[in-house]
Amino acid sequence: MDLCGGHPQKLLSSPKFKTLYLVRHAQGIHNVVLEEKRGIDEIGDVHLSPKLFDAPLSPKGVQQVSEQHKQILESGLLNTIELVITSPLRRAMETAVGIFRGHKDINLSHNFPPIVALELCRERMGLYPCDRRESISTRRICFPEIDFTMVESDEDALWREEERENLEEVSARGFRFLKWLWERPEKEIAVVSHGIFLQQTLCALHEKVSIPLEDSLLTRFANCELRSIRIDESAVTWKQ
Repeated sequence: MDLCGGHPQKLLSSPKFKTLYLVRHAQGIHNVVLEEKRGIDEIGDVHLSPKLFDAPLSPKGVQQVSEQHKQILESGLLNTIELVITSPLRRAMETAVGIFRGHKDINLSHNFPPIVALELCRERMGLYPCDRRESISTRRICFPEIDFTMVESDEDALWREEERENLEEVSARGFRFLKWLWERPEKEIAVVSHGIFLQQTLCALHEKVSIPLEDSLLTRFANCELRSIRIDESAVTWKQ
């Protein structure tokens, strides 16, 4: 497992920090469609297909989750993580449960941190059906392992059919998410989210707050990739 972090000089100067384990969801069916259509002029129309509504994992994505789960177990990381936060989109929840629960009945010796769904860390919102979530009442039945009490609306009240969230708005939401995390008592937290959200949040930390991050943290996450980062108070006290 390749875990990357920021420069230790800054981290060691602050006695208060949290360690975040950031995971992009495994391959979804929408990723497969986009990869198949790459380079074709009509690729923009593919995003708009209603068949991709709240896209689930592909068979390859399911395998990626299984492999990451094994790595988490072997590394001992499962026993240090105190909380898992997941986007309420289906592909993220399938990834979170698969990695941090797996076959719970045969892993009784391992810790199983609570999994909480939160709207703040979902993918860039609007326009694309794959980024629109199903109702919580429906998903609660499918994902009994997940705590949905932090999600205020049963139906998706944030997604807009005619307008897509811009990248500055995604970055601002990323900062609100970090501030929310900072108020939590847990020190070791896993976050299962999405490529654009994770990249925009990390790039904003680096460019707007001048948090020194390794270049490898600022590139696009691969499906089911895990990276780690430590943040201190300077990451959450910036005034937007």
